[in-house]
Amino acid sequence: MPLFVSNLLLLDGWRRLAAAFIAGIIASFAQDPFGWFPLLWLSMPLLVWLLDSAALGQNTKRAAFAMARVGWMFGFGFFLCTFYWLGAAFLVEADKFAWAMPLAVVILPAGLALFWCVAAGVSALVWSTSPLRIVWLALLLAVAEYLRGTLFTGLPWGGFGPALASSGVLMQALSLVGPNTLSLFSVLLFALPVCLFQEDRFKVLGRMMVVLVLTVFVAQVAFGFYRSNLPTELAEDAPVVRLVQPNIPQTEKWKFENRSWIFNRLLALTSLDTEEHPLDAIDMVIWPESAVPFFLMEQSGALTAIKSSLPAGAGLLTGALRRNPDSPRTDEIYNSIYQLGPDGTILQAYDKVHLVPFGEYLPMQPLLDKLGLEQLTAQKIGFKVGTKRTLLDNPKLGKLLPLICYEIAFSSDILSFPKSADLIINVTNDAWFGKTIGPSQHLHIARMRAVETGLPVLRVANTGISAVIDARGKVEKQLELGAEGLIQTHVPLKLSATPYARFGNWIFFAVCVLLILTTASISRKFGKD
Repeated sequence: MPLFVSNLLLLDGWRRLAAAFIAGIIASFAQDPFGWFPLLWLSMPLLVWLLDSAALGQNTKRAAFAMARVGWMFGFGFFLCTFYWLGAAFLVEADKFAWAMPLAVVILPAGLALFWCVAAGVSALVWSTSPLRIVWLALLLAVAEYLRGTLFTGLPWGGFGPALASSGVLMQALSLVGPNTLSLFSVLLFALPVCLFQEDRFKVLGRMMVVLVLTVFVAQVAFGFYRSNLPTELAEDAPVVRLVQPNIPQTEKWKFENRSWIFNRLLALTSLDTEEHPLDAIDMVIWPESAVPFFLMEQSGALTAIKSSLPAGAGLLTGALRRNPDSPRTDEIYNSIYQLGPDGTILQAYDKVHLVPFGEYLPMQPLLDKLGLEQLTAQKIGFKVGTKRTLLDNPKLGKLLPLICYEIAFSSDILSFPKSADLIINVTNDAWFGKTIGPSQHLHIARMRAVETGLPVLRVANTGISAVIDARGKVEKQLELGAEGLIQTHVPLKLSATPYARFGNWIFFAVCVLLILTTASISRKFGKD
C-alpha cells in the first residue's frame, strides 16, 4: 500500500474531518461551469480511504458514527462551494436580508450534507477491505441523492450525476438511464483508483472491477460522441421564436416608479426590426419569469400595448404575477406564465407548482411571521401553489411544457410529459444571483433535461443566460449573462421519447436491485473482510 494511503488511514479526529472537507471542496469543481470532472478521481478515493480510516479498528456502531461524520464533512465542503452563490440573493435588499445570508449559505449545505452523512454511516453495515465497498458506497450515495431530490420538497441541484454530465458528450447517457443512475455510476467510476491498491487476495477482483467499469465508461463516451454530433433537426416549416432578455437589475425590478421603463424596454425589444432580427415570420415572442412588474390581467392598457408591439401574427408567452379573479382574497397570488394571442387576449395561464421554500413562500408561515421572517420575493404574503402541471396548446409551436425557474431541476416531475409535449419553455429570473456561477449551473440543468426527455428547451432569463437548446442538449444560440438583447431562431424538433422518458426511475431502481444481488453474491464468495 502506498505511503500516502497509509498516512490517510492514520488520520484521526479533526485532521480526518478536515481532509474530508477539503476533498468535498475539490469534488465540487467537477460541476459546471468548471467541469473539471477528472478531479473526482482524486476526491472520491480520498473519501473512501477516509471512511476506511474511520472504520479502522472500530465495532460497527462506533464505525457508523465516525464514518457518518466523514460523509457529512465531505458533503458540507461539496455543497458549500456548490451553493455559495445563493448568498447574493440576500444582498438585493441588504438592509432587510443581509443578516440572514451567512445562515442560509451555511445551513442549506449543512442540511443537504446530512443525506451523505446518513449514506456514509449506513455503509458501516457492509464495509470491508474488499473493493466491493465502493459498490455499496455508490449504491448508498445514489439513493441519498434520489432522496435529496425528493424529500422536503426536494433539491436535485448539483451532485455526482451533473459532474459526470459536464460535457455534451458525457451527458448523452442521461437519455438512457437518467440522473440517478448516472450518479451511481459516477461514484463507481471515480472511486476506481481504490481498486488498484488492494491486498493480494482482492487484487484480481479489483482489477476485474476496473476493467468492467472502464468498459462501461468507454461505451458511454462512444455513445455520447456519436449522439452529440448528430445534426440538430428542424422541420421544413419550423416556427420562428424571439426570446427577449431585458436585463433588469433585481434591485430595480419591483420599484413602483420603474414599472413604465421596464415594460417599455420589453415592448421595444419585442418590436425591434433589424436586418439580423427581422419582424416578419415570427410566430412567438417569449419574455422571462415575472417580466411584467404588475398584474397583467388587471391592466387592459398593457394588453393593448402588447398587441401593438407584437409582430404580425405572433403570440406572446410571458412570466407575470397572477391574482386569482375568482377568489375574494386579494392575497391569492401566483407566479405564472401567460399565453397571449396575436390580438393581445390572454388564452391560457400556468401557475407555478414547485415553489422555492423561503424564496417564494415561508413554510409554517404563521409561526415564522411571528419571528419576523419573510420570504425574499416582492410579495410579503408569498405565492400560492399552482394546482397542477399542465401543457399550453399553441397552434404554431405545438404543446408546450412550461417550467418556471428551478422547476426545471426536477426531472422526476416532468417524466409524464415527454410523449405529449413538443417543447419545454423555461422562463426564469436569475438576476437575484448576479454574475455568480448560479446562472451557469441553471443553464446546465436545462441542457440535462433536454437530453433526458428528447425535447428542445427555450430558456428565457431576465439577465441571462437565455438559450435555445436542441433535443440533445446542444446550445444552438445563447445570450451571455448580464447582456440586454434577443435571440431569434427556428425551434428545433423534438426526438422520439428516450428510454429514460419512457421508463423513468424504474431504470434506477432496477439497476440498484441488480447491483445489490450481484454484490451480495460476490461478497459471500470472497468473504466480507
